[in-house]
Amino acid sequence: MLKNKPKKKILIVDDNSDIRKSVSLALQEQDLLDIEVTESDNVTSGIKQLKKVKPDIVILDIHMPGKSGFDFIDYINKNHLTKTKVIMLSADDTLTNIFKAGDKGINEFLFLGKPFNISELQALVLGLCFPSKT
Repeated sequence: MLKNKPKKKILIVDDNSDIRKSVSLALQEQDLLDIEVTESDNVTSGIKQLKKVKPDIVILDIHMPGKSGFDFIDYINKNHLTKTKVIMLSADDTLTNIFKAGDKGINEFLFLGKPFNISELQALVLGLCFPSKT
């Protein structure tokens, strides 16, 4: 366990409150980062939180009422926020969606299917926070 853990802000944008809670709990279980979690249940409020919180990482669902996770990514690209790291977390982890997400051009882009493995999610977040030097 680190004494002076790096502080990271994470925004979870998912319309399912159980998923948001599960992701938040999974992130709190690791000992390497001091994580501040903000949650949004749709893209519109997620964009507001993105502007307000300026998270290090966004964990984003694809299918939500109104706008989709792809609309959220389009907002990031349009506003030149490409340093924002995004992890897509979706039950719709088809090749089509994976390639569509990759085509959106986020610098650090990762895609994880639901149900998700806690260790995998933690590893993805830690990998983004502590990038390898190779």
